[in-house]
Amino acid sequence: MKRIHFTPEDAMRVRIGPPLSPFGETLLAARMLQRSRAGMFTGWRAQVRDTVPVDFGLLAELVPPDNDFVDLITPLREARSMPEALEALRLAPREELRREVNFTLERRARRSNAPIPAWAATLPDRDGGVLRDIAAAVEAFHSVAFAGRWAHVQTHLDLTGERLARTLATEGVERLLAGLGRWRTPVLEIATLGPPPGSELRLRGRGLTITPSLFAWPDPIALKSSVDEGAPVRLIVPALRDPGDFIAAWGPRPRNDALVALLGRTRAAVLEVVAAGCTTTELARRLAVSPATASEHASILRRAGLIDSRRERNAMRHELTTLGAALLDGELDRGLRSA
Repeated sequence: MKRIHFTPEDAMRVRIGPPLSPFGETLLAARMLQRSRAGMFTGWRAQVRDTVPVDFGLLAELVPPDNDFVDLITPLREARSMPEALEALRLAPREELRREVNFTLERRARRSNAPIPAWAATLPDRDGGVLRDIAAAVEAFHSVAFAGRWAHVQTHLDLTGERLARTLATEGVERLLAGLGRWRTPVLEIATLGPPPGSELRLRGRGLTITPSLFAWPDPIALKSSVDEGAPVRLIVPALRDPGDFIAAWGPRPRNDALVALLGRTRAAVLEVVAAGCTTTELARRLAVSPATASEHASILRRAGLIDSRRERNAMRHELTTLGAALLDGELDRGLRSA
C-alpha cells in the first residue's frame, strides 16, 4: 500500500496529463510480460512470448515485474511519439539518469541480492552507447508487443484521459481521486504490487499529474523526478477496468493475412489508420513513427491508388480510395470493379 499525502495546494494542482509515449508504454508492457499472474493480459502474454526479441534481457533488467524498476519514463517528460521519446531520452540530463539508475539498482541489490548489471556503470556516458541499445530494444519489443495496434491503443488512452478530465471538471478532485484508490482527505491510498520503495509520499505542494496507461495494471504507479524536487508527481493509472476495455483498446485484428503479406505490417497499419481519415502528423503519431516516415508510406500507398491525399491549409489529409477500402475489407473484386 502506498499513501499519497495532499496539501490544499496539491488538491488544486491535480491535472490530467497526456497518455504515455509508445516508449513509456512499451517499458510497462515489458514489465507485464514477466509477471507470473497477468489477469486479462494472460492471452496477450502467451502470444508475445513466442516472438520476444533477443535483446529483451536488457528491458527485463530495467523493468522487472514489480514496482522497483528504473524510471526512464520521467526523463521523457510528455513526449507523444516514439521519435520524440527517443530524442528526449538522448537529451535527458545525465545526472538524472545516473541518480535513477544507481538508486534503483542499488536498492534492488540490497533487497534481493540481485547483481548490478555491468551496463549500469556506462549508462550516463556522453557517447550514449547503452542508451542506443535501450532505444533499439524498446523499438524491437514495441513492434512485437503491440503488433500494429498502437493506433487503437493510443485512441483508447486518449478517450480515457478525456473521461478522467470530465470527472475532474464536473465532479471535482475528490471524486476523481476516490475513483483511483481509497480517498480519505487528505490521503490517497493505492494498492501496490510487492514491497514498494517508500510507502509514504508527501506531495508538499508539487501537485499531481494523472496519466492513463494500458499496461499500468492492476494498480497505479507513482513516479517523481530525481532532480527536480518541484516537479509534479506523476501517477500512472490503469486505463482498463474490465476485459471489455482491453478488447476496445486493442482494436480489431488485421483485416486479413493477405493484406499484411501484400503490403507489410506497417503499411497495412497505415491503411487502417487512414480509413478513419487523418493528416500526416496524426498518422505519424498513431503509428509512433516520424512524420517523414509517415509521409513516405502515404506516398507509396497513394501511388498504388489505395489512398487519396489533399492539402488542407498547412496539413496534408489522407483518405482511402474505393480500391483501398475494398482491399482493407478483403473485397478486392469490388474495388477493381469500381476502379
